[in-house]
Amino acid sequence: MMMKKIAPYRSLTLFTLLAVTILPATAQSSATQTPTQKPAQAQTHSRRRRGAPKPPPPPVPAPKPLVGSIASHPGWPQPRPSDVGSPEAILTAVYEVISGPKGRPRDWERMRSLFLPDARLIPSKALPGSPNSASSNTDATVLTIDDYIARSSPLMAADGFFEQSIHNEFQQYGNIVQIWSTYEGRHAPTDAAPFARGINSFQLLKDGERYWVVNIFWGAETPSTPIPAAYLSGSGNSNGTTTHATGAMLAGPTDSLNANFNGSWVGQLEYRDFRTDAHTFLPTWLTLTPVADGNSIQFGYIYDDGPTKIVRENSTLTFFPTTNKAILTSDFDLNAADTAPSFDVEGLADFAKKGYGSLILTGKGKENGHPVDIRLTLTLGRNLYSLRKETRLEGEDFKFRDAYSFTRAEAPRV
Repeated sequence: MMMKKIAPYRSLTLFTLLAVTILPATAQSSATQTPTQKPAQAQTHSRRRRGAPKPPPPPVPAPKPLVGSIASHPGWPQPRPSDVGSPEAILTAVYEVISGPKGRPRDWERMRSLFLPDARLIPSKALPGSPNSASSNTDATVLTIDDYIARSSPLMAADGFFEQSIHNEFQQYGNIVQIWSTYEGRHAPTDAAPFARGINSFQLLKDGERYWVVNIFWGAETPSTPIPAAYLSGSGNSNGTTTHATGAMLAGPTDSLNANFNGSWVGQLEYRDFRTDAHTFLPTWLTLTPVADGNSIQFGYIYDDGPTKIVRENSTLTFFPTTNKAILTSDFDLNAADTAPSFDVEGLADFAKKGYGSLILTGKGKENGHPVDIRLTLTLGRNLYSLRKETRLEGEDFKFRDAYSFTRAEAPRV
């Protein structure tokens, strides 16, 4: 009986021992698998992190513009394109912007737009008490644009000042230009003789499609330093360099006031929108025809106002030298309604004598149904022609209305 009791006990014990032996092994196997799987997953994520692209480096800030460069003055006034498209155009604009009658404010923003922001204007002057007047001691005053404006404004308000070139010589190499410009100064365009003459030395920079004035350095004529004949009106160039003369090299004085208003011209019309004050530019072609009476000019305009719109206008300007008057008529209805039929003309006698120069026409008319004063500034040179219109309501200052700027499309007829 004891054996019967022991045998089941042993059997159970062996089974139990076998179960105890197997189960821990199974549990141990599960336990050993879990920690080995986790590092494998971690290694996979690690490999993914190592294989990802690196973020781009932060952008390098643009270098600051050099002090004194054009880019260092981002708020500098913008020019009229017609003022800066050629050496001749910017030269004409400089003389035009500083000229005007007594009390008339100058357009100094236009003046600034012609010059490099750090440009200099440098008058030279003989020092008093020099021992030898023929070879006197001199000094130069270096002015910024603002210095020149502050110095010139009171003088221009107190008396009229009109400066024009009578002979110019241009030299250009690459993007640098030198202009040797002989000038005459008058208090009024009608003055028979200038109160001052001299030579302006212009240095220009060509920047893309525009020109800038870098410096103007000038000296006035004195009894001991007369201007050489080579730099006066009508003289030729003798230095053998690539130069060309402008201004006085027209047909010259003639019996006909209108003789030099001739030929085909190309340029643009610039006008100001009254509602938005924005400026619009239209490519324009012009044909000038002198009338047989000697005092009238016919203007034939063609405006490119868009891909499908070409506008034509014909007008006639007639001068009356004995009364210093002029009449402007047009077949363009809008312009005819807004243009004064009669003008007083300043500078007509001098213009007639030289055959070129500037005229100021003042009169009255209507603009948008309101009576206005009208001022036209007409300038004719060898290869340049411009007509600027300004208007004002009673009690207000003159404001820009429109302007034509042209260069010859063909050689002058002489």
